Amino acid sequence: MSVDIVFSPLAALPLFLMGLFKTIQLWIGSASISLLIGSCLGMLNSAQLQNRLASLLINFYVYILRGVPLYVQVLIVYFVLPDLLGVNLSPFFAAIIALGLCSSAYTAEIVRCSVNAIPQGQWDAGFVLGYTTLQSLRYVIIPQMIRNVLPALVNELELIIKGTAILSTIGVLELTKVGSNIVARYNEPNSHLFGGCRFLSCSFSNIKFDE
Repeated sequence: MSVDIVFSPLAALPLFLMGLFKTIQLWIGSASISLLIGSCLGMLNSAQLQNRLASLLINFYVYILRGVPLYVQVLIVYFVLPDLLGVNLSPFFAAIIALGLCSSAYTAEIVRCSVNAIPQGQWDAGFVLGYTTLQSLRYVIIPQMIRNVLPALVNELELIIKGTAILSTIGVLELTKVGSNIVARYNEPNSHLFGGCRFLSCSFSNIKFDE
């Protein structure tokens, strides 16, 4: 005799909240890596600060991470990297590293283009005031580029949130994985709709911040 398990949205709510909390953790960790590494590489690769060797290495880094699909990068970080380095990575930390590094390549290009968009005269004005190159970047260039860079960065942060959906492939219990587990247990495909609405709410928050 088989017993049908009846799906209850109220009973599944704690599971969705757990998945949402894990998704937010993934987003914060990945976004931190993306912004830190991407901003540094983007500034170092800008026209005023670039070094030929450093520029070649940065462009190679960006080319590889933008050219390889995120799904493949997640598999490499989780399965290949531990064997090469002799370390153990949990699915959670492997997911953060893979998603953060992948996004950092796009962030680097966003920052580089924003710095290059500032007229050369602004750099010259900083030099006239006696600033060094780094001081001109800090006190003259960065305050002007923030307004230009914010819309693109907010869009990239939104893409990071959506990118967390693919991390269920290595067993990370985020929103998509929670939805799949509920479908498997209760045979309730509408649970994916609930997960999609939660992703949409996160995207809406980013859009309002951008405005």
